[in-house]
Amino acid sequence: MSFSPKVKEDALVASGRHCCICHRFCGIKIEVHHIRPKSKKGLNTLSNAIALCFDCHADMVSYDKDHPKGTKYTEAELKRHRDNWHVRIKGDTGLATRQEIVETDKQVYLQLTKVLPWKGSISFIRENNFAGHSFELKRLNRLHEFYWQCENAAFEFVEPVLEGLRLDLLKHIIAFQRTIGFETFPTHTPGFSSVPQEWELEQPERFRKVVKKLHTEADQICKTYDNLVRTATRKLGVLPIEETEKEEEQISSSKPD
Repeated sequence: MSFSPKVKEDALVASGRHCCICHRFCGIKIEVHHIRPKSKKGLNTLSNAIALCFDCHADMVSYDKDHPKGTKYTEAELKRHRDNWHVRIKGDTGLATRQEIVETDKQVYLQLTKVLPWKGSISFIRENNFAGHSFELKRLNRLHEFYWQCENAAFEFVEPVLEGLRLDLLKHIIAFQRTIGFETFPTHTPGFSSVPQEWELEQPERFRKVVKKLHTEADQICKTYDNLVRTATRKLGVLPIEETEKEEEQISSSKPD
């Protein structure tokens, strides 16, 4: 026997259909997971339920105790993640109304769009064709800057939907940067890189796979970024500040650490 429809409904409403661990908004792509497994006499009650995205749910069921890698979630930790997130969601009314929260999130949003404006790296990956064409690495500096800015604990939204989108954006940028790092290589032109053109003839399957992966990850970054900007504009009532061409040039020409 699994959770009753009422328990599932209560768990999903309490979480706002966000994952209680990574805080991503999931929509229909969400599972209600037993904190204590049914095999260990876990009950089908709300106190034993946690809403998880597909990725985090997969972590729960794929851990091999005979060949452990990483650190398994404990029942106590899962409950803390869930309870902390439920408290955060409970304070959200859909549209931000508490002025102190709105003002805090406005500052985070303006900082985010200053670090990662719609032009620059976002515009570049939206339009660039990675199919064997070389590209200037400094065109990706904005993505790198956003990644490092996310190391700052203050660089997060109070409002849970915006924070979920920020985390989604970070996840997609990390995946894209990893592919750039492992699957593209320097060209004869200093500061430029590409998916090796010779792969198109010598390793066509690998070439197509890498190019498709780069385009897919770039598309995910742009879609998440656009969704975040639209949602922040609606919830916070603020538009990002446009940078001057000189400011944009200074960021684009700087070298990542």
